[in-house]
Amino acid sequence: MDKPNVAAIWCRVSTHDQRELSLDAQEVAVHRVIQGMGLEVPPEYVLKVDWISLDLMACPQFQLLRRWIASGEIRALGVVDRDRLQAQCLQRLVFLSECREQGVEVVTAQGVPMLEGPEGQLVELALALGKERSVARAQQSARDGLRARALVKGLPPNYREPFGMRWENNRLVPDVNYEAACGIWRLALEGTTQWGIAKSLTTRGIPTPNGRMVWSGTTIGSILTNLVYAGVVEALKTEAVAPQKRRKATYGNSSSRRRPQEQRVRLDGLVFAPIVTEEEFQWVQERRSHNQRYATKNTKLREYLLKGRIRCARCGRVYTGVTRGKHSYYYCRGRAKVDWGAQKCSAEKLKAQEVEKAVYETVVHVLESPEVYLGEVDRRWQVQEQTINSLRKDLADLDRQEQREREAETQAIRLASRFEVSEDAFQQEVGLIRTRRRWIIEEKARLQAQLDDLGEGPPNPAAVAMLGDQLRERLAGATPEDRRSVLDAVGATIIAQGDGTWELELEIPQEPPPAEPEMQLVNGGPG
Repeated sequence: MDKPNVAAIWCRVSTHDQRELSLDAQEVAVHRVIQGMGLEVPPEYVLKVDWISLDLMACPQFQLLRRWIASGEIRALGVVDRDRLQAQCLQRLVFLSECREQGVEVVTAQGVPMLEGPEGQLVELALALGKERSVARAQQSARDGLRARALVKGLPPNYREPFGMRWENNRLVPDVNYEAACGIWRLALEGTTQWGIAKSLTTRGIPTPNGRMVWSGTTIGSILTNLVYAGVVEALKTEAVAPQKRRKATYGNSSSRRRPQEQRVRLDGLVFAPIVTEEEFQWVQERRSHNQRYATKNTKLREYLLKGRIRCARCGRVYTGVTRGKHSYYYCRGRAKVDWGAQKCSAEKLKAQEVEKAVYETVVHVLESPEVYLGEVDRRWQVQEQTINSLRKDLADLDRQEQREREAETQAIRLASRFEVSEDAFQQEVGLIRTRRRWIIEEKARLQAQLDDLGEGPPNPAAVAMLGDQLRERLAGATPEDRRSVLDAVGATIIAQGDGTWELELEIPQEPPPAEPEMQLVNGGPG
């Protein structure tokens, strides 16, 4: 079958510095060359896209172009330059192979034309690979720049303003909403829930950060979890990631996730007037956790003893209680409510009565007969101690590496001052040294965080015995309040494996807890 006398035009911009060659300008330049070949370009065969990623296969317009080629609808494809088809190296070769198999000629309006034959394939592969690496270097340089701004200059990568504050001369100072922000924290320190605070602000007619008149508990929660109100700006709190499941025609790292606390960069001295201390901030976090755990919603039919204490080993979310008919269960929140683009958790539910009974009986047994528990903990601690020694050794090695990098930088500066090395060589060497030092600093922080998480040692037998004595009356208590207080005292956490099994973790104090002071009556009547 004869090929139609039709060509398609592919116009693409990928970065801001290419805006001077607009999509319309590309179309005009390519159209002139295509007409000179005696081919027609119907308007519907002109594709104009703004696509940054090298993953062209994820572009809907690029897939449409591939369908035209596969179906034999076009005889030629015109582009302003070969780099407009720049893609990941394998994708590039696949696309050019498809064009060659269907007899579609790729025409460039400027620059070097496409090369044919095996040698041409090698050249195209080399060009695509070089483009990938240059893009990767540019992306890494951008990430390094953000980190260097926080680590070296002590400034945040962006200047997002929290509610009640504004940036002025690289410092957060109070603005017109500062008193409202103080009121939010004052209510939180009094024990008011975040939904109670939202209702209070709405009733008083105080606008939200977005200028609306109705506050939500979620907005209050974002304020109460921001460490900036305690005088600390956290940089690099989130990072871009690829979504697990794309709901729209997006590409690249279009989702984000919160970094672990140890991977964030703490910046002090940037807040002119903190509202609370870090101790008050931490108290509010514990209070919010307590409010969430013992909220009255969904507890009309029964009390859920382990609410907020069961964590899913598969997705990290917390289990919640639910009653259906005569039966009650704990199930992972990830089974029903998930983040945008994330997949639902497959963890199995737990029967509430069975797991509550087993957990509480285990805790009672530990407090009444701690010998078996302490023996198992001591065995685990001996294994954990090996990990601690290994981490300490790695930290010592990193200290030595950091010292060598300092000495190398000093030597490079000394040679440059004597004009024994060129300026380009000096800048390249110093850049490599500082990159290695930055990696060492970050690696040390990561290892130190792991070391801190491992704890200081096994619990003190005397602490367990004294804790059992103090809780003896409550151990036999039948009320939910008694049982919850016992679980609070031992820091009970249940790790659900997702297959119906679970493990119990306890946080027994290292030292004997202080005895509760006796109640004293004070004469408060008129004197």
